[in-house]
Amino acid sequence: MAVRLEFLTQDPQEIELAKRYWAMDGEGAYIEKVSDLVPFRKLIQSSFVSSHVRQWCLAYDENQRCCLCSGAVLVTKRHEPRKAFQLSSRPCAACTESIKQDELRMRQAEEAELQCMLEKRSHEMASRTISYESLPDDVCVLLLAIDVLIGSRLANGTFKETECDALAPYGSGCFFRRLREDKILLDSPCTSRPGTYFLEAGELMIRRNQAEFFLVADEKFGRSEKAIRTIAEREFTNANALFELWLDYAENDVVRYLLDQCETYRLILESEDLEKIRGVVRQGLHTYSVSQLWFVVWVVVRAAASYANHRFSNRTKAAATIPRKIREQIETVAHENGISRSWNRPDGHLAGSLGKAFSNLFEIDEKTDGRQVFQRLALLNPQSGIERDDELESLAASFMERALHDQNAGAAMARFAEAIHAGCDTKAALEGLVVN
Repeated sequence: MAVRLEFLTQDPQEIELAKRYWAMDGEGAYIEKVSDLVPFRKLIQSSFVSSHVRQWCLAYDENQRCCLCSGAVLVTKRHEPRKAFQLSSRPCAACTESIKQDELRMRQAEEAELQCMLEKRSHEMASRTISYESLPDDVCVLLLAIDVLIGSRLANGTFKETECDALAPYGSGCFFRRLREDKILLDSPCTSRPGTYFLEAGELMIRRNQAEFFLVADEKFGRSEKAIRTIAEREFTNANALFELWLDYAENDVVRYLLDQCETYRLILESEDLEKIRGVVRQGLHTYSVSQLWFVVWVVVRAAASYANHRFSNRTKAAATIPRKIREQIETVAHENGISRSWNRPDGHLAGSLGKAFSNLFEIDEKTDGRQVFQRLALLNPQSGIERDDELESLAASFMERALHDQNAGAAMARFAEAIHAGCDTKAALEGLVVN
């Protein structure tokens, strides 16, 4: 018999019926039909014979060998045994159970290690402090924008990254990521839901879309509303940092409009093309406003959509022309009278809480061109904190009047920025430019 039986019963009649059920001739064919094995005691239906036989014995097919231990494979029904020898594609019952136990022990060990690492991480995160008074101006503006979105939880609670999606019209994740990388926003293992943290090759990994984050405590006031007030009531002075933050925000504001226009006309930008456009837009924002660049984008995308309908073109080819056309438009207007038109903010295209922060704190919005943005931020008196006086106002007016008269406002602003970057305060930088 190709099937070896191990009996689980001592009843002679049950043993005999099990033998008859599995009995084969020399060619591997069953000697009796299942229907001929009933009635047996109260068993009268042949469809239940196999389930009763499984209770009375274990059947091992000697023609099938486990791929791991080479032992005979357990079979439960008549169609499972093989007439010729073969190596099983699956482990035997004993090996399967052993694998399950090994996996269980491994999972338990990983879970214990994970919990140990999470407890350590939670303690480290909760123990960290920073000085809110020493935070850079641009970081403080970001935190004030987040405070608008999540309220009191910034001071004493936790929140998810997705709750900050309304920071900007597009690309809010880059602002959130910066705060995480600077260790200003920390993740909170103890308040995140199970499954947020896991081990991969022994390293602690985190699913950021599930994680809870919190603002690291101030070294003086801890986590409290009073600590947040030290940020809200500070005097902003770092024009360069704030200008770079505005460029980051404004660039994404223009990109959001671009992507909306491309979606309207069913044009798909490649990631490489979008990066090229970002560079051109960012440079243009030194001179023009967000709303002026919206107009440039509108002109270019409409032209690309029209080109897509030409006989020898398609939407892929048309979309590929957008980066070059935007660059050409901006370079062309630089030699003329600038960008003469601008668009209002479209419905559904919200400024975001960061945009509102720039508006409330510095009176900067989508209509404020890059030159005006820098001028307004420069008047925050970087480094010195000297109050604005009549002489400073006169110097600023002379500087702007001279730059506009010579039609080289962009170059003048670049020289002013270089002077500030070199360490001059606002008055000294203006004096050097006006005198020279």
